[in-house]
Parts: sequence; C-alpha cells; structure tokens
Amino acid sequence: MIAGACGGDDTDPTPTATATSNPSQTPTAPQPTATPDAEAEVIAAYLRYWDLYAEAVLHLDATLVADVASDEELQRVRDDVEMLRSQGVAARVVLEHNPVVIEASATSATVLDEITNNSFYVDPETLEPQEGEGSGETLTDTFFLEKVDGQWIVVRSVRQE
Repeated sequence: MIAGACGGDDTDPTPTATATSNPSQTPTAPQPTATPDAEAEVIAAYLRYWDLYAEAVLHLDATLVADVASDEELQRVRDDVEMLRSQGVAARVVLEHNPVVIEASATSATVLDEITNNSFYVDPETLEPQEGEGSGETLTDTFFLEKVDGQWIVVRSVRQE
C-alpha cells in the first residue's frame, strides 16, 4: 500500500561547530537545537507534505507535491503515482502520524515518524469508496527536510525495515 516515502538511505553527517584555541578569536558557537517554534514549523511543513502527497496519490497527479518536495522526492512520488496508475487504482491515504524532530538547524531538519497506516485503494475515476479498511500496519520513516527560499521542503525519506 502506498503510505510513505522511501528514498536513498545514505545520510550526510551533520557538521559540528568547533571552538578555536586562539584567545584573540571568538569561539564558534555550536548550532542550537531546535526551539519549540522551529520544531513546530518543521512539523507543519512535514504534515503539509503528507496532505499534498495524499492528494497526489488520490488524484494520480504527482505535480501536487512539487512545491514541497525536492526533485528526488518528487520523482519518488511520480513513481508511486505511476505504480498506482499501472494497477488501475488510486489511493486514499489514511494515516496517524507521530512525528518527532530528531535533529534541526536553521536550514535542515530530520523528522522520525511512526505512522499507523490505514490507507486503501479506490477507483481512480469515482474515488470510491470514501471509507475502507486499512491494514493498521505500523511504519517508521525518517524524512529529511531543507529550508529552500524560506520554505521547508522534503528532500528525501527512508523507511526503516
């Protein structure tokens, strides 16, 4: 069942700030951890991505996520849409999210989400049924976001097996 983004699984290490031992220079301060406001902004962007992803797989139109996803992530959504189209179905996404920002800076963030998936297939023309039985499967996904032109976007994701 379509219910999440699965991208590459290699992660770039987050650079850490270091202090210098030269007393004439000011030490470089480490990046602060995410503040509640910053975390809320990241989570809001993450959930907006999911809202648009749900629309994309329901209407079989990957372009709906174009403003909230990197080219890599957009291609993954295109692949999901094409898979559904080839099966003659669309998907009604029904998820319960439990996202946590596990790492954040001014320009990048990592979200870990334990998702309960109750998504189901629908007819791509009528979008029926409106309600259905999902699997209740629990998925654990890690999403990587970056701030681009003042907006958080999903750049890639990894599903834990």
